[in-house]
Amino acid sequence: MKIKDALEKFEIGMQVERKARTTQSSYKSHVRQFLSFSTKSKASTAEEKVSDYLSLLARTRSAGLQKQALNALVCFYRIIGRPIGTLPAWARPRKKITVPAWVTIKEAKEIISFLPSPADEIASLLIGSGLRIAECLRLRVKDLDLVRRTVTIRGGKGNKDRIVMLAGSLIPILTQRLEVNRAIWTEDRFEKRNPIHLPNGLERKFPNAGREWPWFWIFPSPSESKDPETQLRRRHHRCPKGFSKVLKVATRRAGTSKRVTAHAFRHGFATAYLEAGGTLPELQELLGHAYIETTQIYTHCLPQLASRVSSPLDHSENNITPIRRIA
Repeated sequence: MKIKDALEKFEIGMQVERKARTTQSSYKSHVRQFLSFSTKSKASTAEEKVSDYLSLLARTRSAGLQKQALNALVCFYRIIGRPIGTLPAWARPRKKITVPAWVTIKEAKEIISFLPSPADEIASLLIGSGLRIAECLRLRVKDLDLVRRTVTIRGGKGNKDRIVMLAGSLIPILTQRLEVNRAIWTEDRFEKRNPIHLPNGLERKFPNAGREWPWFWIFPSPSESKDPETQLRRRHHRCPKGFSKVLKVATRRAGTSKRVTAHAFRHGFATAYLEAGGTLPELQELLGHAYIETTQIYTHCLPQLASRVSSPLDHSENNITPIRRIA
């Protein structure tokens, strides 16, 4: 099979399997790099080529990226009808335990105070409900339950649904947001604009649902743009890059010394939940993790030991007087 035909079949196969757009993009990137490598490889079988490629990645890439590349190649060969067998041993980068970068509730509030609307509402949902940025931006009107104070996540990472809590302090703000969005939705219907995007083929099953209020975005884009799948101009949700830009400015203005990203708010939610007495299984359900090992990383964020044990320099017999040096 020609490389061009294999890539086209791979792309169609991922769409059939309903893989997320970000997953499709990263998998295609890995496969293209592997195919470029395989044309120069002296290995005779696909398994040997994959093993050699993974060993090459181990020199300069992390264990996580190597694992993602392996998943992409396994998926590629399965979709084109040539599933790979047992792989020869390959070099693996050494795994290390890293503490995720997170913000405290106080730090989050300070940063949010410098964020413009609606970025402040997005950040509040991230820290208050533990959402991923993509999950937050894809929220629709029907996903908010202001009475029960819950948020329903549809098609999250791994194509899984879950329900998380909604902070009561956000209800008045989100109520005003819905009123503003209702005016935008009404204008779109009056101007007879194209319906918004619906996931997983629902546009074919319910052709008018994209024009209905319950399906409208919580954070709609201020303008229309072209849908890459249908080539139609329609209103999408806001772009994650726009949020990242204003977040960077707000972090600098708040004087925070940490490198703060959208995911740092999600990490902050997890850390605060455990500090308040929450359990790991509960947190696993709220965050939508498939494995408890993923959730356990947040136990390294809890400064229980460091805060309980004093430094040896604080003991009276070991106190030292700092010497001021004049340049």
